[in-house]
Amino acid sequence: MPRNSDHHARDAARDARKKPSVAEKFMWSCLRGERTGFKFRCEHPIDTFRVDFYCAEALLAVEFDGEQHVPEDDAERDARLAEFGILVLRFPNREFFGLEPPAEFQDEVAEIVRRCEERSGRKAF
Repeated sequence: MPRNSDHHARDAARDARKKPSVAEKFMWSCLRGERTGFKFRCEHPIDTFRVDFYCAEALLAVEFDGEQHVPEDDAERDARLAEFGILVLRFPNREFFGLEPPAEFQDEVAEIVRRCEERSGRKAF
């Protein structure tokens, strides 16, 4: 795992923690404090990148993609993170508009927990 020495990524992560998207805000309420049985970090810098949520134990990054995301750029970024052994799960932000969070995030949280269990080799609780 690369050290988080890139000050641009660290600064971007700090700024992003202050202004999360609606989907990120509600997902963080589901993931924070080891509520899933796994510890997640919010807006975590890795190499020159920043990921929305990161579980170090499972080497799993979770991204909520807004309209500004370019699939080709995301593919390159995911490939670079895969070089560090990190799997990236992506969810489009627009799927969460109009939902009643956080209850409607159950399917996504279940998928995240399943992947964490699979990649870490242990059960959530």
